[in-house]
Amino acid sequence: MKPRRGPAPAARGASAELRILFAANLRKARQKAALSQEDLAAYAGIHQPYVSDVERGVYNVTLETMVNLADAVGVDVRQLLRARRRLSGR
Repeated sequence: MKPRRGPAPAARGASAELRILFAANLRKARQKAALSQEDLAAYAGIHQPYVSDVERGVYNVTLETMVNLADAVGVDVRQLLRARRRLSGR
């Protein structure tokens, strides 16, 4: 029997959820900071098309890049990984 490659299916799902959560929170933080994708890219030391792809959840971002992006928008990286809770009825 061949060994399984890559993460278990549940881990892949959790990874995708975190990637999408990070993407959405990054976009909101960038907009709140009144930064364009070009500005964010320059501050974080990456290219603008990569910022666009990250904000759409296309790429798994390294921890170093996550920290650089968080610093560029002025938030702690942990904030970009937190789910925002909606209040029902409001």
